[in-house]
Amino acid sequence: MRNAFLTIAVLLALAPVCLAQSAPAALPLQTTSGTGFTGAPYSGKQTTIKTQTLTDGSTTTETSVELLWRDAGGRTRREIIHHTDSGEEYRSVIITDPVGGVYLKWTVGLPSARKSMHIWPVTPAQRVTAPPPAHQPPANPGPTAAPPGYEREILTPQEINGVYAEGSRWVRSIRLTEESNKRAIEVSNELWISPDLRIIVRHLHDDPRSGKEDTEVTDVVRGDPDPSLFQPPQGYEVVDHRTPGDR
Repeated sequence: MRNAFLTIAVLLALAPVCLAQSAPAALPLQTTSGTGFTGAPYSGKQTTIKTQTLTDGSTTTETSVELLWRDAGGRTRREIIHHTDSGEEYRSVIITDPVGGVYLKWTVGLPSARKSMHIWPVTPAQRVTAPPPAHQPPANPGPTAAPPGYEREILTPQEINGVYAEGSRWVRSIRLTEESNKRAIEVSNELWISPDLRIIVRHLHDDPRSGKEDTEVTDVVRGDPDPSLFQPPQGYEVVDHRTPGDR
């Protein structure tokens, strides 16, 4: 997911949920957990493994984990797991509520952190007004055409971690121009999407310049999560970034 163009052109076309940024006053960018899709509640775990080969031939591996929930109304909760230098676990909690029109973010498990909850308005595109008619098939959250410069290949559907998924692969050839390294490389992105859950269940990114990245959703359980998961925490200072017109 280090290829900037594909990240914008493809991943933003998929089911959105907000991703926290360091600047608390700005509305964060969107990613892909399925916010706003109604009638398909689930929970799961998303694991991303990044592998990079360094110039000395050694390999580095970085793993990140998120816990995911979405209720029947399209609200999502993400818990991004972090660790301090001493190995203690803490989590960033992100709730996107397209019905209530709010995006919430706070931290749990980090004693030194200020106990504050930030609120932003969701974008108009994230709001849910009503579920689609029962006879209407769900829209495919994936893009239908390859971005410029990429070739698209439709892959044979398969089950990924117990979830039926339909896949596409985008490949782009890039000719390097450095005097010491004039050669062509291939950058590929592979997306596997569940048409009924309307989420990405696997995303593979391979760029020889930056390494490989494999994101998978596992431990999927269908059904409505506990409603309390989507409530704001108690005892936190509220930092509201909304304007009067947003409320």
